[in-house]
Amino acid sequence: MLRSHGVARYLTRSLTTVTKTSEKPLGQAFYDDKILTYANKPVQPVSLHQLIRFGQTPSSNQSAQYARTELPVRLARRVRAFQTLPFIVGTNPYIREIYRLYYDSFESLEPFVQMKQFDPVTYADKLKDLVERHTDNIPTLARGFLECKQYMDPHDMAIFLDEVIKARIGIRLIAEQCIVLTEQDQPQQQPRHFGIIDTKLQPSQLVQHCAEFVAELCDFNYGVSPETIVNGHVDTSFTYVPVHLEYILTELLKNSHRATVEHSRKQQLVDVPPIEVTISHSQEEIGIRIRDQGGGINEDSLAKVFDYSYTTVKKPGEDDDQLSIFNGMAQMAMQSGVGGPLAGLGYGLPLARMYAQYFGGSLTLVSMNGYGCDTFLKLKHIDQSLAEGLEI
Repeated sequence: MLRSHGVARYLTRSLTTVTKTSEKPLGQAFYDDKILTYANKPVQPVSLHQLIRFGQTPSSNQSAQYARTELPVRLARRVRAFQTLPFIVGTNPYIREIYRLYYDSFESLEPFVQMKQFDPVTYADKLKDLVERHTDNIPTLARGFLECKQYMDPHDMAIFLDEVIKARIGIRLIAEQCIVLTEQDQPQQQPRHFGIIDTKLQPSQLVQHCAEFVAELCDFNYGVSPETIVNGHVDTSFTYVPVHLEYILTELLKNSHRATVEHSRKQQLVDVPPIEVTISHSQEEIGIRIRDQGGGINEDSLAKVFDYSYTTVKKPGEDDDQLSIFNGMAQMAMQSGVGGPLAGLGYGLPLARMYAQYFGGSLTLVSMNGYGCDTFLKLKHIDQSLAEGLEI
């Protein structure tokens, strides 16, 4: 769940996203036989059901034992993927930064594979550092590919980004599950959480948390924010990964808040119309509809909203009322994603859809141009039968 996000802290973090990596020569990293050896190993997927089972007996260190052999393989495969990029793309400073970050992460975790005296606590601390350092991967990559879009086919770029983002989600799930279970250490009586998995997650509560956070940003930027009304099956609970749903909801609500306020100003409305979030619960899935009156999206733009780097956000200076640098900072936060600023980079919706699809869900958008948008998020019940078949 969202934990006391302060706007001031959020703005500061959004403006300080430089990732520190070693300055290892690119050539030395490229011809590392150890990277090739690990990258050629097959990935050993883990089912969501297995992740839950790890949480049932945290003291057994099953999660740490799996992570220490699997993560170096996945990190090495990402390093090799970066090495296949066209030379001029791979030498872009932003892309090279992430390449080196993956390489350094591999080097830091690989020694644990053969370690005879394996300490799960020490390993979990190393994973914490990895997770923290990789927080801003996507915004950094977004800037890099934005600068290199003329040097790479859009289809090839989309495939590369799909693969790196999907791999990143899997790596973070494995790492964060290991961290939480190592800290937990002892099994709980009638537990609700198995590591990062919440078996009684209430969408309505998470919607309210995300809406309050987004409203705070919206107030800070525009001086006003729409009310968010939550209705439908508000008592519904299901098994899911809260941080995934948090990211999706935050991105969707930010889009709706911004569109609603800006459209209201254009229409010179006295009162900003509310945003309506409806939750449904069926045997197969959880549905969340976000309905706004933000003017909708024209047909040409609607076909592109899930494309990487496509954005409807105006650049600073394009609007007459954006006269101060502080306003620009606030707008950056308003358009930023969980894990760094994505202002005007066009990655918010593609990432949200990727998170939704990761566990078999979907994200679709229906526009009534001139009035508003309905965004439909559908998430599968991660019960025991489905969890057994979902591989990470």
